[in-house]
Amino acid sequence: MNQRRYDIDALRSVAMFLLIFYHLGISFTSVAPYIAFVQNKRFNDEIWVLLSVINSWRIPLVFLISGVALRLAFQKRTKIEIFKERLKILIVPYIFGSLTFGAASLAIAFTFYEGWSDEYLWLGVVTIFDGVHLWFLKNIFIYCIILIPFLNLISNKEAKETIFTKILNIPGGVFVFSIPVILEGHLLNVLQYQELVGYGRSYQEYANTSHGFLLGFIWFFLGILLVSQGEVFWESNKRNWKTHLFLGFALYFYRFFNNFEDGVSLDNRLISFESFNFIFLMLGLGAVYLNKDSAQLTYYKTAVYPVYIIHLPVQMAVMYFFASVNIHPIIKFPIALFLICFFSLTIYHAIKNIKPLRPLFGLRNK
Repeated sequence: MNQRRYDIDALRSVAMFLLIFYHLGISFTSVAPYIAFVQNKRFNDEIWVLLSVINSWRIPLVFLISGVALRLAFQKRTKIEIFKERLKILIVPYIFGSLTFGAASLAIAFTFYEGWSDEYLWLGVVTIFDGVHLWFLKNIFIYCIILIPFLNLISNKEAKETIFTKILNIPGGVFVFSIPVILEGHLLNVLQYQELVGYGRSYQEYANTSHGFLLGFIWFFLGILLVSQGEVFWESNKRNWKTHLFLGFALYFYRFFNNFEDGVSLDNRLISFESFNFIFLMLGLGAVYLNKDSAQLTYYKTAVYPVYIIHLPVQMAVMYFFASVNIHPIIKFPIALFLICFFSLTIYHAIKNIKPLRPLFGLRNK
C-alpha cells in the first residue's frame, strides 16, 4: 500500500482528458445551445454514438479515482492533514475557477447567441453556486467531510484479510460491488419522472442533481473500500479486465442497436452495469499497462488538473471564432481539440511558476 500507484495518476489524466473531449463533442450536437455551449454551425447528432461510449462512466470514474486517492493519502497522513489538503486542492480551485473560468465560459456562450451585455460581468454570482464544469469538486469535498471521520474504520491499514478481500478472490466476486451501483440505477428508474422529487431525468445527468450526488458518493466510497484491500484488488483488476471489456461493449452495443431508446436500452440498471464494467476495464488496463513511472506521466499528472480548470472558456473562445468556418466536423473536431489543449497548456505554463497563483489551480507550492 505504501508503493505509489502510477496507474491511478495515469487514469486521473485520462479521465480529465475524456471530460475535455466530451465537452468539445457537445459543441457539435444539437444539445449545445441548451446548456450554454457554443455550437458548431454544422452540428451532427451522430457524434452521440461516440460520446455515448464514455458518457455512462466518465464522471463516475473521476469519483472512484478521487476515493482511491483519498485512501492512498491516508496511508501517510493524518485525518486532519488530509482534510486541510482537500480544502486546498478542491475548494480553493472551485471558488476561483467558478468565479473566473466558469463565468467566462458562460459569458462567451451567451455573447455568441445573444450578443454582449454588461450583466455578464455578474455571472460569478451564479457560477459560484453552480460550479459550471467544476461542479464535481464541490461534491468530492462533501464526500470527504462525510467519510474522513470514518477512514480508520474502513481503510484496513493493517492489510488484514477481510470479507471484501475474500469476495475479490472469488471468480467473478468483483461483480458483488456492482450491486449498490445497480440499486442506484433502480432508484433513478423509480424517481426520474417525478418532477416534485427532482432526483434526475437520465443516467448521464450528473451535474447538480441528487442522482449525480448519490452515484458519486457510491463510487467515491467504493474507491476507498476497494483500494483498502491492497494487492488483492489490483490483482482482481488484472485478472478480470477482459471480462469487463466484453460485458461493457456488449451492453453498449445492445443499446446502440436499439437506438439507445428501444427495448430496455433506457433502463438505468442496465446502463449502471455497463458503466461498472467500463470503469473496471479502465482499472484493469491501468494496472496491467500504466503502473510505471515516466517523464510524460510526471508532466501530465501535474498539468491535467489546471488544464481542465482552464479549458472550458478556451473551448468557448475557440468555437466562437471557429463555429462558422465551413470545414467538415470530422476535420474541424481534431483541429479544435488541438487548439483547446494547446492554448490551455500555454496558460498553464504561464501560471505554473507564479507562486501566488499555483494554489488557485490546485497546484501545491513546493
